[in-house]
Amino acid sequence: KEGSFLGFSQVNLSMGEIGFEVLVSSNIKGKSAPRLEFRIDRPKGKVIGTLRIPDTADTTFALKLTGQLRNAMGVHDLFLVAKGEGEFNISGFSFISNYWTD
Repeated sequence: KEGSFLGFSQVNLSMGEIGFEVLVSSNIKGKSAPRLEFRIDRPKGKVIGTLRIPDTADTTFALKLTGQLRNAMGVHDLFLVAKGEGEFNISGFSFISNYWTD
């Protein structure tokens, strides 16, 4: 629901992360798509990324937020904050790392 959040304490965002993967399910027919904001330091802190949550018809989808995580270097508390109308469930969360190969 709007304003709900998950918090992760003291996350090191300087380890080569290029994004996040979130497993979600929703059934939001007829409503504007809610979004999930990724914020640092507090639930109303700086936004480092946003994902729109689609209607998944109650199945689980893997959504990926990739790119430069602006304002996110160093160790921060990380918050995933629900915004907009419609309910959705998060069943998994992971980092996407940038693996360099030689």
